[in-house]
Amino acid sequence: MNIKQKVRNLIGKENLEFIGHSKNYLSATFFLKALGFISVPIYTRLLTPDEYGILAVFASAIAIVKVFMGLNMRGGIKRYYFEKTDDFDQALGSNLSFIFVFDIILFSVLYLLRNEIASFFAISGELFFYASLISMLYVPFNIYLSYLQGIKNSKKYSVITIIKQVLILITSIIIMINLDKNVYMGKIYAQLLFAGILFFYAYYEMIKISVFSLKKRYIKYTLAFGIPLIPHALSGFILSHFDRIIINQLTGSLNTGLYSFAYNVGMIMNVVVMASIKAWQPIFYEEFAENNLNKINRMAYNYSKYIYLAAIGLILFSEELVMILADESYYSALNLVPIIVLGYVSVFLYTLFFQYASYRKRTGLISLNTFIAGFVNIGLNYWLIPIFGYVAAAYTTFVSYILLFVLHYSNARFVLKEDVISLRKLIPNFILTIIIGIGYMNLNNIIQSYWVLLILKICIVLICVYYFLFKE
Repeated sequence: MNIKQKVRNLIGKENLEFIGHSKNYLSATFFLKALGFISVPIYTRLLTPDEYGILAVFASAIAIVKVFMGLNMRGGIKRYYFEKTDDFDQALGSNLSFIFVFDIILFSVLYLLRNEIASFFAISGELFFYASLISMLYVPFNIYLSYLQGIKNSKKYSVITIIKQVLILITSIIIMINLDKNVYMGKIYAQLLFAGILFFYAYYEMIKISVFSLKKRYIKYTLAFGIPLIPHALSGFILSHFDRIIINQLTGSLNTGLYSFAYNVGMIMNVVVMASIKAWQPIFYEEFAENNLNKINRMAYNYSKYIYLAAIGLILFSEELVMILADESYYSALNLVPIIVLGYVSVFLYTLFFQYASYRKRTGLISLNTFIAGFVNIGLNYWLIPIFGYVAAAYTTFVSYILLFVLHYSNARFVLKEDVISLRKLIPNFILTIIIGIGYMNLNNIIQSYWVLLILKICIVLICVYYFLFKE
């Protein structure tokens, strides 16, 4: 038996599928994040600060409008695929027909109200028109991506998303260089161009697997799943972005910059978590449909060990990452990174239990939980930031994600009365990860020698690798 086969046997067949799909999603997401880092110095050299700010607001407008344009039909269609019926082609065709008509009507309304809505974002009516158009064009493409995720074609999903972002960046730069004024429009034109191309590409691909009609039962199924998740999407926006708005309101742009930088470092953990979630959902649906509860329990525990290990590695070597990504003026944000990373570990845990309500199509409960956590986060930030400063925001977000974990677990266990994944093994390792994170924050302040600390961190990582991956 060769070494490769021994490693495959050690990991196990159940874990290999998860790791394989996670690898594809993870590679794509890491590449896109790296592309984002590369684009920052490019855009800041081509744009004035005002123009850079306009693009940031423009991106926020797209993010909000697309929630309403899509009606989260992508989630409902993917959920119908997991029903394993023989009429998915009719369901897909009916929903594509409906969302096309709906988006044309909504886009027309937004166009008529573009100036009034644009004033809320403090951008021109023309820019809001472009934001609405791009949001509408991306709807079928996002549905197609969800379909690829559902059929476990993670490789194609990853390749398409990478090519899209690379071409948008290259095209944006070319157009910007050739503009004499309003240079920021270069990126907007590039986004519009590829949104249009991907609109037609998605329909071309989905026409092959669709039977187009307007059957009410298929549309009702998808809307019943998707619409209750709209508050969830908006509340998720609050959880992930509103803290920066509050910091800016209460303490100023300097602290907002430090906090945002710490989050950009901690976001590496989010990349790992999101890739894992994309791989886990179809696996969970298949096993849950077959009532393989023991297998789900075992697999969730095994997968969680990879998440904990990644979190510990990122926490312990966050100082090195900060040193690579920024100069000394950002080092004061270093101690926020472990808390931010732990927050994203909590996101992984709550999504394990989130899936039960998703499978049962009880999406209203999902939105309610996110809504509660989002507004608890706002209240804690307004209360604690004036007392403890901007660092409080990292802790309030961590607490909010822990609250989401508790809410989703309680929902699955006590409201839906499911035989849920056992916490007996999940929680002790989570507590161990928290202890290591807090311990590192204290060690970093106590041990002055960098090399002594580095050796200690390497030893801790090696021990954790043995504990999580090799110890039975």
